[in-house]
Amino acid sequence: MTLSPATEEPPIQKADPAWDEAFLRVESYLRAYGLESRVQLNQVTALIIDEARQRLEAGGAGDPVRVAMDITHSHIGAWFVKAGHDLDWSDERIRVQGRLALVIADLPGRWANYFLGPGPVPAALAAAMGSFQVLPGPEVRLSKMTPETLEFGLLEPGDTRLPSRRVWPPMRAMASWFVIFGLLGVTWAASH
Repeated sequence: MTLSPATEEPPIQKADPAWDEAFLRVESYLRAYGLESRVQLNQVTALIIDEARQRLEAGGAGDPVRVAMDITHSHIGAWFVKAGHDLDWSDERIRVQGRLALVIADLPGRWANYFLGPGPVPAALAAAMGSFQVLPGPEVRLSKMTPETLEFGLLEPGDTRLPSRRVWPPMRAMASWFVIFGLLGVTWAASH
């Protein structure tokens, strides 16, 4: 029995460790963005890997991991444009700010199923992402303050108070122990 052309299965691609690595990298990268649904994660990753394969088969330059990550960045940038935030996603600083905006908007908690999805981006998610801004921190300035000398509370070797400091602490300790033993002795004598 032979299969008709309509029921033939697509040819299985030969296993290639470079493409496996590209798949794992893209999947891990998308999971870091908060895409936790295994089905959606697998679908989006497979779509990106297929697009990367087509690009390299059409004569594109690069290795599978690099091409797949470039396509991933372009998909995320297109999703941000769809959300109403036209950003230059090729800039690493903008990508970091975008990731922070997604975390602040609670993408991993509330909106994970909408990330890179085919449907429209909810208005509440787009507004939450738009409210995020990175403010500069205080400017670091060098000080010309001279350091103070350190004092440890110890007497110098020639100080006149030194002999009295050597005698009184042990005397106080001995007096404390005599009081404690005296109280224990009185308690013992009263109980017997």
